[in-house]
Amino acid sequence: MPLRIKFSRRQKVYMAIYAVLLLVFGIYNTFVFSSYVTGKKAIELSFPLHKGTYYVLQGGNHVQMNNHNAYPSQKYALDIVKLNTLGMRSNGIYPKQLDRYMIYGDEVISPCTGKVLKVRNDAPDLMPPDMDSERPEGNYVALVCENEEAVIYMAHMQEGSVAVKEGEVVQEGQPIGRVGNSGNAAEPHLHIHAEKDGEGIPIKFNGKFLVRNNIIR
Repeated sequence: MPLRIKFSRRQKVYMAIYAVLLLVFGIYNTFVFSSYVTGKKAIELSFPLHKGTYYVLQGGNHVQMNNHNAYPSQKYALDIVKLNTLGMRSNGIYPKQLDRYMIYGDEVISPCTGKVLKVRNDAPDLMPPDMDSERPEGNYVALVCENEEAVIYMAHMQEGSVAVKEGEVVQEGQPIGRVGNSGNAAEPHLHIHAEKDGEGIPIKFNGKFLVRNNIIR
């Protein structure tokens, strides 16, 4: 017959804590894993930045990985920053000077061939931590790709940098603006998302669904 092992009260407490931690860890891992998958067909795009090493600050299909996931139209949105050779996104810790952020002023190119739907070009670039909640997108380009119905938004561009107009047909890879810090942005970055009828649509860049902490070279 198997022996019955008696545990002390302290051992029982430790075992209970361990069981709770295993449960929490398992639930968290489930959430993280779900960030990598989507239940919808994704739009295939080319990456809209092309001069350096870039890092996904927000992205994925769960709020644990992507703050935008809580908002239906931005469910699969991405916030992208640039890294220097040391793996830092700025020179210094949260500097106020915009030009100390690696991505500030980087050229944004069209991720597809399509037609420009809307633009804004007159929102000021703000010094961190100032943000404009009344015009959260700041300066942006919204376009519809060929053979697609969803609208692609690219936001927080540099004031005066938007190089396309409403109704203009753009080619994949064509420069359309520069990364800035306009709108509701805590620091310079490129925000991009796709939506249709108020619902977010997944995006794949060159066949890959990007999530937080991914690096693009």
